[in-house]
Amino acid sequence: MSHLLAVDIGSSQIKAVVAEISDASQIVIRGLGRARSGGLKQGVVIEIDSVVEALMRAVSVANEMAGTKLTDPLVSVGGSHLIGQDVSATVVLNQCEVTDALVTQAMEQVQIQARIPEREILSVIPRSYTLDAQTGLLSPQGMSGNRLLAHVHVITGASYVIQNLKKCLKLAGLEAAVLVPSALAESQLVLPDERELGVCIADIGMGTTDIMVISDGTPAWMQVIPMGGALLTHDLAIALKTPLADAEHLKVQYAYAHTTFAPPDQTARVKKIADRPAEDIRLQQLTAFIQPRIEEIAEILGERLRLSGRFEEASTGIVLCGGTAALPGISQVFESVLQYPCRVLKRAHQDGLDGLLQDPSNTVVAGLLAYGRDQEVRPQPHWLGAQGSMFNRVRQWIQGNF
Repeated sequence: MSHLLAVDIGSSQIKAVVAEISDASQIVIRGLGRARSGGLKQGVVIEIDSVVEALMRAVSVANEMAGTKLTDPLVSVGGSHLIGQDVSATVVLNQCEVTDALVTQAMEQVQIQARIPEREILSVIPRSYTLDAQTGLLSPQGMSGNRLLAHVHVITGASYVIQNLKKCLKLAGLEAAVLVPSALAESQLVLPDERELGVCIADIGMGTTDIMVISDGTPAWMQVIPMGGALLTHDLAIALKTPLADAEHLKVQYAYAHTTFAPPDQTARVKKIADRPAEDIRLQQLTAFIQPRIEEIAEILGERLRLSGRFEEASTGIVLCGGTAALPGISQVFESVLQYPCRVLKRAHQDGLDGLLQDPSNTVVAGLLAYGRDQEVRPQPHWLGAQGSMFNRVRQWIQGNF
């Protein structure tokens, strides 16, 4: 039995969860802490003190509830500064047998090729190998040939963003943290068949929408759109002449993704800015103010997928998550705009996470727990993360080199 601490650093809120991992790999939630934070914008730290304070509060509450003192969390990284790219590296074999050492050599070359000035490597995910004319190999060890080609997906982040985030973690007493891209963590929550056949994960957070296409069991492409739920809140605040905090409350409590889903006879009380009197508004009218923005996010998501040439790889559809995905009817709106199957991630195939996933805003922290449990993550000075069964093939390389 062991324990995991997962921390999701969002634009408006920081969440910390302590989970117990049984010998049978069951996840049991033992502690949950939340703290409001205004120190991030679109995944970038803009006020260190605010982030540090929120981190300390959230982790302290989660640890106290669980009766633990964990300081080595898995921490989410999001934001439009993240970039995913495919990298290939070749090792000449001269008819020798492929060994773990030769695979390690290929991965080291990937690391060298993936280095970009002012960017840090966050995750290196082996996708497949090619041995001479044999393509699509998952475990080439033991085979012989002349040339081994490793196909890898690498996720990097802007150095200044990562360094500021690490500084916040250090000041909060969480220096031994493992940084995991948010979309990569969430990819652990979709069904195995979806990962294998192809699926797109779209996390619509407050400041950004993180998109990742998974195919053949591993990430194939990712991009971050600088649009999220904060735009809906802003639209409501302007249209209703109400404070931002009240607009956020109205969105969360009363809004729908489309006017056809809003009850025609129900209303909500709207507080006004300054000394203007409050007034009632029908939920259909309230929803009408944010519906165009939801449709716009769906349209841009579809456009990015088509331009990338990855739309067809997401053959099983699009899985929506993040706080904005809690809006009733949002999957139907996305289906209508994109003409593609869409669903909201509310359940996972991992035991112990269904409770967290009743709220789509918890998908990142739930994904971090599944990521840590499945891959037996341990904090490293520098981390190259992999996913699923592919992780086992490079575990020794990671542990030996980092």
